[in-house]
Formats: sequence, C-alpha cells, structure tokens
Amino acid sequence: MTRIPVTTDDLVQSGAVAREALSQISGDDWVEKPPNMEWTRLITASHICNALLFYATQLASGVPEPQESAPLDESIVTGEKLSAVVASHARLLAVVAGSASPGTRGWHPTGLPDAEGFLAMGCAEILLHTWDALAGTGIEFVGDEGTAGRVLGRLLPWAPADTPRWQTLLFATGRGDLPGRESPGDRWMWHNAVLEEWDGYEKRSDHWVGRV
Repeated sequence: MTRIPVTTDDLVQSGAVAREALSQISGDDWVEKPPNMEWTRLITASHICNALLFYATQLASGVPEPQESAPLDESIVTGEKLSAVVASHARLLAVVAGSASPGTRGWHPTGLPDAEGFLAMGCAEILLHTWDALAGTGIEFVGDEGTAGRVLGRLLPWAPADTPRWQTLLFATGRGDLPGRESPGDRWMWHNAVLEEWDGYEKRSDHWVGRV
C-alpha cells in the first residue's frame, strides 16, 4: 500500500481542532494535573506551543545543530489564550514546512527530520497533548483517523496497520491499549528522520520521556 504523506493541511486542521477542544477547559482546571501526568494542563498546552515554535525554528534554519527559540513564559500566560496560540503556531510551522526546499532537514534530539517529519511531529504534539490535557475533565477528545494514520506511517511505521488509527496512535505512544498487544509504555520512541533511513526495527528508549 502506498503511504500517504503528512501535509500542511493536516497540521493546520489539527491546530484548529485542538483550539476548539482546549477552549472548553475552564479556569481552575488549567492548573490541575491530568491523571498520570506530572504537568498541569497549562504546562501541557504550553509544551505544544513551544514544540511547534521549536520545530519551525529548526526547520527554518536547515542546519544539523540546535537553534534557540523563545518558549512561552508560563508564569504569565493564561490557559484561555493558549488554545489560540496552539492554532497560530501550527499555522507558523505549516508555512515554514510548505516553503522549505526539497531535502531541507533540521535538528531534533532524536534525529534530523525533513519537512514532512516536522509536520508529523507537530501533529503528534498537538493531538496527543490535547488528549493529555483533556483527560479527567469529562471532555472527550478523539483525533482525526486520517491524520493519525498518516502520522503513524511517518513516525511509527512499525505500529499495527489493521487497527483503528487514533486508538493505535495512543497505543504506540504509551497512552492506550490494543487487544492482544503489549504496550510500549514510557519506552516508546518515534523515527523522525527520513523513512529511507529506518532500519526496519521498532524503536524503544530508556531515556525517552513518555509524554513528549
């Protein structure tokens, strides 16, 4: 089966869906920690924004060394504003990725992704951490099946191919279960370099933060 790549539309749509979902979190809930998380909901949403800006900066530089980007000041940012920042930073990364020359790659601690790799990581950050942030609020968040499938194909090509895509993305990142399969837990890892460089084996790491 031919793999369908992750696109700028996937990222922009993910940002818009996350904005709508996160805007449902009310005042005091922002400073509470979701179940099984060390971060508050505010820090979790801030991480999405910071990751998207970081990815845009690394791809725009197009060099194999880390470049500085300015994270949000979590002491002054409010949860009510963060939902809009997630959407705007998604559009920013989409513009950078859409204008990148073919073959451009940027730095990441786990590899040197191309434009599609950064788009896929951006979608993963948005969808997974929005799910994280909404856990325990009573608000159900379900990521788009098509986007989840394209992210799996790009970042987690070893994931089961015959199971629901959103459920599988949660499973492959240590956030859910699939019948008859062993969860990777906090040792999950993605492959963000170009797929031609994947060695064909599932990646695991003892040094990976499970809620990245």
